[in-house]
Amino acid sequence: MIEGPRYPRNRRGFTLIEILIVIVMIAIFMAIAIPRINVSRIRSKSAVVSLGTTMLALQREAVSKQYNILVVIDQTNRSLRVVYDSNDNIQLDAGERERPIPLGEEIVFGKPTAVTARSFGSNPVNFTTTEGASGLPAIVLYRNGSAKEYGGLYVSTARAMAGMPNHQGETWAMEIVRATGRPEWYRWNGTTWLRGF
Repeated sequence: MIEGPRYPRNRRGFTLIEILIVIVMIAIFMAIAIPRINVSRIRSKSAVVSLGTTMLALQREAVSKQYNILVVIDQTNRSLRVVYDSNDNIQLDAGERERPIPLGEEIVFGKPTAVTARSFGSNPVNFTTTEGASGLPAIVLYRNGSAKEYGGLYVSTARAMAGMPNHQGETWAMEIVRATGRPEWYRWNGTTWLRGF
């Protein structure tokens, strides 16, 4: 006769009590760790990185498509509006494309009063050019890759704007270099501006 495989009799799994103890320990750890995670800091960095890559892509697109691109800044609606200005008249006309770019949850234009202003000024948005129809400030990216003017803007979380503790590092500044049309990013670390994301 052929015998089947033999299993050791002393082999045992986890008991229900052991599994429940592990689940309770994980729940306690999560209850301690989750309140310490700064979600608004993560959201602000995500929004800034997304905005930074979008601005670089738009500058390249102005060169490749050979027409101006306007980045209209709508502070009230917390968004940007991209206008593909095919006739180069710095306004949205019939037949020209546009697309909105929202800033993201909890993100606003501006900086807390305690944050030192960059060289472009202390206003939330510091561009003097306006889009014709809306009158909103706009960044003009020329077909040769340059920008119409030097300027900048600030983005922060609502918590940083309210001066809440542990949210000082949630304010960012974007400066547009006129000669290259490229954005340069700076982050406020609580005492000074640091370049980069």
